[in-house]
Amino acid sequence: MRFLHLSDSHFRENYQTNDFTAAMFSKTQNPRLALEQLLQSLPLTDYDFVLLTGDLVHEGEISDYQTLRKMLDHYLPTTPYFFCRGNHDRRAIFFEGMGVEANDSQEYLNCTEIRGLRIISLDSAQDDHHEGKISDSQLAQLEKWLAKPAEKGTILLVHHPLAWEDPAIATKLPAGFEEVIAKSDIIGIFVGHIHQASSGEFAGKKQIMAEALSFGVDEFPDYSLFTDRTGYTSCSLTEGKLYTYQHLLSPQQTELGRMDKPIIGNH
Repeated sequence: MRFLHLSDSHFRENYQTNDFTAAMFSKTQNPRLALEQLLQSLPLTDYDFVLLTGDLVHEGEISDYQTLRKMLDHYLPTTPYFFCRGNHDRRAIFFEGMGVEANDSQEYLNCTEIRGLRIISLDSAQDDHHEGKISDSQLAQLEKWLAKPAEKGTILLVHHPLAWEDPAIATKLPAGFEEVIAKSDIIGIFVGHIHQASSGEFAGKKQIMAEALSFGVDEFPDYSLFTDRTGYTSCSLTEGKLYTYQHLLSPQQTELGRMDKPIIGNH
């Protein structure tokens, strides 16, 4: 099986917003155009499905989600696509905008199987915090879904990384979550949020982070460096083994801005 991992499109029809992140959009290619150009250029019928790991829209309106869905449906008429909610996907409009149902806790959770491969989406986005959190109720649902192994295993979608070298960025997890993942048939955890292609490990499982489709971020001890780097990941599941390939859409990088980090302990 072959599939694509896209992330952090930060899509909007109009980028006239005032937050720091939106200021990046005035200095680089319009992310909406970048996404459409990518969808136009790829042989999408050669892929079995597409993953989008959150921050689909940047603090937008329902119409932004509707326009994004029309674009995806146009370029992926027969190719399934699966997504999770990011911290810039506003809870109040995400569900109507993407045409999906919320659970009792107003979270977006989903479990789908395609040709023996199970795909699960969790919702790590918080309304009052930039970083991620998984609720106890999500863990309970995840345990039920993972109780029986899938023929080709499971891949997990979540916007925030479950593990990261900076503990301030790693997702806050309920007790027992790591054990559930470790004992499961999960073969890959696909995340966004970081805006840089990298890999890691959580509970003995491979964690894959994609380049963003909007702008890049490089982390240093005292600041975050924003660049016009963009990209995506193509993936292959062959004989039960997962292979990932990073693709840069902008081979040269230009600095767009910096954000100082707060001093936390000795970090």
